[in-house]
Amino acid sequence: MRILLNFTSQTERDLTKNIRSSFISFIKKTFEVSNQSFYKSLFEFKKSKPYVFSPYFGEEFEKGKIGKAISIIFSSGDFSVISYFWNGLLALKENKNDFIRIEKNDFHLENILLLQEKKVKSNQVIFKTIGVSILTDPEKSANDFKNWYIIPGKEDIERFNEVLRKRTEERLKYIKGIEKKVNLEFLILEENSIVETIVPHYNGYVRGFRGKFVLKGDIEVLQFLYDFGFGVRTGQGFGLLEVIENYEAKNSITQSNRRENGKK
Repeated sequence: MRILLNFTSQTERDLTKNIRSSFISFIKKTFEVSNQSFYKSLFEFKKSKPYVFSPYFGEEFEKGKIGKAISIIFSSGDFSVISYFWNGLLALKENKNDFIRIEKNDFHLENILLLQEKKVKSNQVIFKTIGVSILTDPEKSANDFKNWYIIPGKEDIERFNEVLRKRTEERLKYIKGIEKKVNLEFLILEENSIVETIVPHYNGYVRGFRGKFVLKGDIEVLQFLYDFGFGVRTGQGFGLLEVIENYEAKNSITQSNRRENGKK
């Protein structure tokens, strides 16, 4: 399930490296007022979160500004997570504490909308990133910026898929208690469909990507990635996906092979 939150402010703000921390703080505040024990289970330890969200910084973002209207899309495949989050939002509004503070500027929650969720219906799906997605290689050092973050099309696609399967297996085990080898493959849709993106984050930077791509795998795994997010740091506002098209694997593989071979 997905929830859209729209916020407004009277003034614009300059972008800062810590902007995502303001969104993370709001989400933590929402769970805290909803249920203390559930809040502690989510945030007492550093671990994968059973949700994903993506912030939108407003129409002035390309000019280095945060616009007067910003928003969050929040997603989870766990009904209890959605329920606690929804109840927390209502409690914040009732207590007039329903704002995101960015550099001493408050963006107040204007409305809450429950979005229509999409179902994965085939074993091969075209997805589009909402915001930025991130994948990190567990065999590399986190201090090695270039190799710690791994980008499809920039690095070996076979290695990218190995890492993607490993990270997905880790999150499946933690979030849903499912321990298994996943059938999952990332296919580049077409040339230039993936764009490497460097994002300021917590006084530093992270390396990720945007774009459209194909994921091939078990329907349950693809649905998991849609509901809970792709890659890593989903609880920090990365990895939200949108379903563009479900389609049959046979036709898709043929089209992908033709593109890879330079045929039309």
